[in-house]
Amino acid sequence: MVGHVRAWVVWWLLCAALWLLLVDRTPLDELLAGAGVAALGATAAVLVRARRQVLLRPRARWLSTAWRPVLGMVADLVPLVRVLVTRGVLRRDERGSLSEVPYPHVGADGQDTAHRALTEALGSLAPNTFVVDIDRDRGVLLAHELAPTGDVARSACPLGGDGS
Repeated sequence: MVGHVRAWVVWWLLCAALWLLLVDRTPLDELLAGAGVAALGATAAVLVRARRQVLLRPRARWLSTAWRPVLGMVADLVPLVRVLVTRGVLRRDERGSLSEVPYPHVGADGQDTAHRALTEALGSLAPNTFVVDIDRDRGVLLAHELAPTGDVARSACPLGGDGS
């Protein structure tokens, strides 16, 4: 019980600080509204926290390759425009591709779960690639590419598949 109260207070402080940062006003009515919204946010956060099944354990070294999807947001604009012109303007019947990539992080521990969550988020960040699913039973990642590149693993698995 003490852990829930402590978590609620921490979340309330974070939500209240975010409110003040975004609103940037300190009249009493704004402070009261912020306190109420922060209480709602803290309550929601604690309820979600109580229902979690695993504590995520991301590794700091994963950040060394997490910059690639951010660059891909810009680099993938060229193939995206090419696909939009080819399929949208010229009406050519070209298709994207679904690919399976071996993916070993299928365990139920916090590290594998964090790896899957970050892989799905970062692997879908660039506009050409979308991580459709990670099949834990088969140990594969299913990704869709609008313009097939031949190296779907590089964009769909930005953290790498070796677990290091």
